[in-house]
Parts: sequence; structure tokens; C-alpha cells
Amino acid sequence: MRPRMWLFLFSLVVPLIGAQAASAAQGDVLPTGTALNIRTTQPIYAGYAQPGSLFTGIVEYPVQMDGRVVIPRGATATLEVIGVDQSSNLKGRDRINLRVQSVQFAGRSFAVFTNEVQFRGPSEGKQAVRKGIVGGVIGGAVGGLVGGGTGAAIGATAGAGTGVAVAGSGKAHLVVPPETLLQFQLNGMTPIQ
Repeated sequence: MRPRMWLFLFSLVVPLIGAQAASAAQGDVLPTGTALNIRTTQPIYAGYAQPGSLFTGIVEYPVQMDGRVVIPRGATATLEVIGVDQSSNLKGRDRINLRVQSVQFAGRSFAVFTNEVQFRGPSEGKQAVRKGIVGGVIGGAVGGLVGGGTGAAIGATAGAGTGVAVAGSGKAHLVVPPETLLQFQLNGMTPIQ
């Protein structure tokens, strides 16, 4: 009779322990807003990335709770591109929005829920204006030396147009380089079945 009672009690306790472990792995352990630092391992180009594109990163610092490591340093992270905006040649700025989709460690994968991090490139409109002004000043100076006042006006106009044309022709899209450290805020974590 006693072995049956122990077996009965054991069958009641094991599911409770399993439920607590599953609850801990599903994000109840980490408070909302816990920092998750990821270092990129490959470049992310605004000119080629599309929403849904996946990139790899590495967890830079361990995530701990009550002195216990929940996500170890060196865990593999999968970054997902949420949105991409590309500037035109003369206006706007490139933007890339990223979030962490999952982390993998100890032979397991976990879906994670984080905020989005946005990278912004320089404003193309400001660069075009700067190059136009510089081109206008240089063109005005050269035109003034060659043709006097009229030459200065013509040179300034031609130089400004050339500066804007140069700004529009040499545009480089935003690139998030490898080894870039990103900080996300963790909102939840669940095991992937």
C-alpha cells in the first residue's frame, strides 16, 4: 500500500514542478524592460534589407534574475527587420527598424518579445543643400575671377546646380555595420516548441 501512496504523491508533485519551470521559461522570471544587449555579426544594408529579413547577433551581456543567469552571454540572437525606409537622392533619410525575434542557447530556442530599435541615416536634403551652397560659393569665386560680377553670378548658379547634382549622384544608403551593439528592452520570452 505504501508504494502506491508514494507513487500517487509523486504523480501530483511532478506536474507542479514542471509547471513552475515552464512558467519561468515563459518570461514570468524577467521583469518587463529588462535590458537585452545584442551585438550584430553581419552588416545590415538599408538598400537591400526588407521587412521580415533576418540577421544574426550575439548576446553581449548575460541577462540575470535574482543572481541566476536566464540568458547567457554568447547566446545566438535572431534579429528581424520590422521596417525599412529609403531616402531619395535629394531628400529624406534611410531608416531601419529592428527587433529581436528569438534567442538560442543550451540546445533550446526561445521566442522573445522586445521593443524596436531604429537606425537613422543622415538627411539627404541637408546634404544636398550643403553641397549646393559649397558648389555655389566655389562657382561664384571662379566666375568672379574669370568674368567679374556677371561671371560670379553665372558661376554661382552653375556651381550650386553642380553641387546639388553631385549630392544626388553619390548617395550611399545607411549600413548598420557588424559589431554594432544594440540595446533592446525585453518584454517576454517563451520556449519555441
